[in-house]
Amino acid sequence: MIDTTLPDFASLSRNRFLLILMVLLLLRIRSIASGNRLVIALVNLFGTLLHETAHFLVGLALNAQPTGLSLWPRRQTDGRLSLGSVTLRNLRFYNTLPTALAPLLLLAPAWWVDQHFFDHWPRTVAHLLLQVVLITLLLDNALPSTTDVRVAVRNIGGLLFYGALLGGGWWVWRNGLVL
Repeated sequence: MIDTTLPDFASLSRNRFLLILMVLLLLRIRSIASGNRLVIALVNLFGTLLHETAHFLVGLALNAQPTGLSLWPRRQTDGRLSLGSVTLRNLRFYNTLPTALAPLLLLAPAWWVDQHFFDHWPRTVAHLLLQVVLITLLLDNALPSTTDVRVAVRNIGGLLFYGALLGGGWWVWRNGLVL
Protein backbone atom coordinates (compact mmCIF):
# COMPACT_ATOMS: atom_id res chain seq x y z
CA MET A 1 0.00 0.00 0.00
CA ILE A 2 1.24 3.49 -0.89
CA ASP A 3 1.59 5.93 1.97
CA THR A 4 0.08 9.24 0.80
CA THR A 5 0.53 11.03 4.12
CA LEU A 6 2.73 14.08 3.82
CA PRO A 7 5.19 15.01 6.55
CA ASP A 8 4.59 18.73 5.97
CA PHE A 9 0.94 18.85 4.97
CA ALA A 10 0.41 22.45 6.13
CA SER A 11 2.91 23.80 3.61
CA LEU A 12 1.25 21.81 0.81
CA SER A 13 -2.25 23.05 1.67
CA ARG A 14 -0.96 26.65 1.70
CA ASN A 15 0.79 26.19 -1.64
CA ARG A 16 -1.32 28.39 -3.90
CA PHE A 17 0.52 27.16 -6.97
CA LEU A 18 -0.63 23.58 -6.42
CA LEU A 19 -4.19 24.61 -5.56
CA ILE A 20 -4.48 26.83 -8.63
CA LEU A 21 -3.04 24.03 -10.77
CA MET A 22 -5.71 21.63 -9.49
CA VAL A 23 -8.51 24.10 -10.22
CA LEU A 24 -7.12 24.74 -13.71
CA LEU A 25 -7.06 20.99 -14.37
CA LEU A 26 -10.72 20.79 -13.39
CA LEU A 27 -11.50 23.68 -15.72
CA ARG A 28 -9.54 22.00 -18.53
CA ILE A 29 -11.62 18.84 -18.12
CA ARG A 30 -14.78 20.94 -18.46
CA SER A 31 -13.36 22.72 -21.49
CA ILE A 32 -12.47 19.45 -23.22
CA ALA A 33 -15.98 18.22 -22.55
CA SER A 34 -17.61 21.29 -24.12
CA GLY A 35 -17.95 19.74 -27.58
CA ASN A 36 -20.04 16.70 -26.67
CA ARG A 37 -23.40 16.92 -24.87
CA LEU A 38 -23.04 13.46 -23.34
CA VAL A 39 -19.60 14.26 -21.91
CA ILE A 40 -20.84 17.68 -20.73
CA ALA A 41 -23.78 16.00 -18.98
CA LEU A 42 -21.51 13.48 -17.25
CA VAL A 43 -18.83 15.99 -16.18
CA ASN A 44 -21.40 18.46 -14.85
CA LEU A 45 -24.08 16.07 -13.62
CA PHE A 46 -23.42 16.31 -9.88
CA GLY A 47 -22.98 20.08 -9.94
CA THR A 48 -26.07 20.55 -12.09
CA LEU A 49 -28.00 18.34 -9.68
CA LEU A 50 -26.90 20.54 -6.74
CA HIS A 51 -27.71 23.79 -8.59
CA GLU A 52 -31.14 22.72 -9.84
CA THR A 53 -32.05 21.02 -6.55
CA ALA A 54 -31.42 24.34 -4.78
CA HIS A 55 -33.92 26.03 -7.14
CA PHE A 56 -36.38 23.16 -6.67
CA LEU A 57 -36.23 23.06 -2.85
CA VAL A 58 -36.43 26.83 -2.36
CA GLY A 59 -39.27 26.95 -4.90
CA LEU A 60 -41.04 24.20 -2.98
CA ALA A 61 -40.53 25.94 0.36
CA LEU A 62 -41.78 29.30 -0.97
CA ASN A 63 -44.79 27.94 -2.89
CA ALA A 64 -43.34 28.50 -6.38
CA GLN A 65 -44.82 25.05 -7.15
CA PRO A 66 -42.01 23.26 -9.01
CA THR A 67 -43.43 20.96 -11.68
CA GLY A 68 -40.31 19.71 -13.44
CA LEU A 69 -36.59 19.15 -13.08
CA SER A 70 -34.26 18.53 -16.03
CA LEU A 71 -30.60 17.55 -15.75
CA TRP A 72 -29.97 16.96 -19.46
CA PRO A 73 -28.08 19.67 -21.40
CA ARG A 74 -29.87 21.26 -24.34
CA ARG A 75 -29.17 24.10 -26.75
CA GLN A 76 -31.21 27.23 -26.24
CA THR A 77 -32.58 29.27 -29.13
CA ASP A 78 -29.66 31.73 -28.82
CA GLY A 79 -27.14 28.86 -29.16
CA ARG A 80 -26.07 28.75 -25.52
CA LEU A 81 -26.12 25.45 -23.67
CA SER A 82 -28.47 24.99 -20.71
CA LEU A 83 -27.19 22.23 -18.40
CA GLY A 84 -30.43 21.87 -16.47
CA SER A 85 -33.65 23.59 -15.49
CA VAL A 86 -36.50 23.66 -13.03
CA THR A 87 -40.04 24.47 -14.15
CA LEU A 88 -42.04 26.57 -11.67
CA ARG A 89 -45.70 27.44 -12.15
CA ASN A 90 -46.35 29.92 -9.34
CA LEU A 91 -43.64 32.59 -9.39
CA ARG A 92 -44.79 35.63 -7.41
CA PHE A 93 -43.18 38.77 -5.98
CA TYR A 94 -42.25 37.04 -2.73
CA ASN A 95 -40.69 33.87 -4.19
CA THR A 96 -39.12 34.80 -7.54
CA LEU A 97 -35.93 36.42 -6.21
CA PRO A 98 -35.03 33.78 -3.59
CA THR A 99 -35.92 30.89 -5.91
CA ALA A 100 -33.85 32.31 -8.78
CA LEU A 101 -30.84 32.97 -6.51
CA ALA A 102 -31.21 29.74 -4.50
CA PRO A 103 -27.90 28.24 -5.71
CA LEU A 104 -26.13 30.88 -3.60
CA LEU A 105 -27.07 28.65 -0.66
CA LEU A 106 -24.32 26.29 -1.87
CA LEU A 107 -21.81 28.84 -0.53
CA ALA A 108 -22.55 27.57 3.00
CA PRO A 109 -21.46 23.95 2.40
CA ALA A 110 -18.47 25.23 0.36
CA TRP A 111 -17.39 27.31 3.35
CA TRP A 112 -17.93 24.34 5.69
CA VAL A 113 -15.78 22.06 3.49
CA ASP A 114 -13.08 24.74 3.43
CA GLN A 115 -13.10 25.24 7.19
CA HIS A 116 -13.89 21.79 8.62
CA PHE A 117 -13.03 19.11 6.05
CA PHE A 118 -9.85 18.03 7.84
CA ASP A 119 -11.66 17.81 11.17
CA HIS A 120 -13.17 14.61 9.75
CA TRP A 121 -10.62 13.32 7.22
CA PRO A 122 -6.91 12.54 7.55
CA ARG A 123 -4.49 15.06 6.10
CA THR A 124 -3.35 13.29 2.95
CA VAL A 125 -2.74 14.41 -0.63
CA ALA A 126 -5.78 12.41 -1.78
CA HIS A 127 -8.00 14.15 0.75
CA LEU A 128 -6.58 17.56 -0.16
CA LEU A 129 -7.48 16.82 -3.79
CA LEU A 130 -10.96 15.73 -2.71
CA GLN A 131 -11.38 18.92 -0.68
CA VAL A 132 -10.33 21.13 -3.61
CA VAL A 133 -12.67 19.26 -5.98
CA LEU A 134 -15.60 19.59 -3.54
CA ILE A 135 -15.01 23.30 -2.93
CA THR A 136 -14.62 23.96 -6.66
CA LEU A 137 -17.77 21.98 -7.44
CA LEU A 138 -19.82 23.80 -4.79
CA LEU A 139 -18.53 27.29 -5.63
CA ASP A 140 -18.89 26.80 -9.38
CA ASN A 141 -22.48 25.68 -9.01
CA ALA A 142 -23.35 28.31 -6.37
CA LEU A 143 -22.99 31.01 -9.00
CA PRO A 144 -26.38 31.93 -10.48
CA SER A 145 -26.55 31.59 -14.25
CA THR A 146 -27.39 34.57 -16.45
CA THR A 147 -30.90 33.13 -16.77
CA ASP A 148 -31.16 32.94 -12.95
CA VAL A 149 -30.14 36.60 -12.64
CA ARG A 150 -32.54 37.66 -15.41
CA VAL A 151 -35.43 35.87 -13.67
CA ALA A 152 -34.46 37.36 -10.29
CA VAL A 153 -34.43 40.99 -11.44
CA ARG A 154 -37.38 40.97 -13.83
CA ASN A 155 -39.89 41.01 -10.96
CA ILE A 156 -39.88 44.62 -9.76
CA GLY A 157 -42.27 43.83 -6.89
CA GLY A 158 -39.84 41.26 -5.53
CA LEU A 159 -36.90 43.64 -5.81
CA LEU A 160 -38.84 46.32 -3.92
CA PHE A 161 -40.07 43.79 -1.33
CA TYR A 162 -36.61 42.36 -0.56
CA GLY A 163 -35.00 45.80 -0.85
CA ALA A 164 -37.44 47.08 1.80
CA LEU A 165 -36.74 44.03 4.02
CA LEU A 166 -32.98 44.54 3.77
CA GLY A 167 -33.27 48.29 4.25
CA GLY A 168 -35.58 47.88 7.24
CA GLY A 169 -33.33 45.22 8.75
CA TRP A 170 -30.30 47.44 8.31
CA TRP A 171 -32.15 50.40 9.90
CA VAL A 172 -33.24 48.28 12.89
CA TRP A 173 -29.69 46.95 13.35
CA ARG A 174 -28.09 50.38 12.86
CA ASN A 175 -30.38 51.97 15.47
CA GLY A 176 -29.82 49.22 18.04
CA LEU A 177 -33.44 48.06 18.05
CA VAL A 178 -32.55 44.37 17.85
CA LEU A 179 -33.43 42.46 21.02
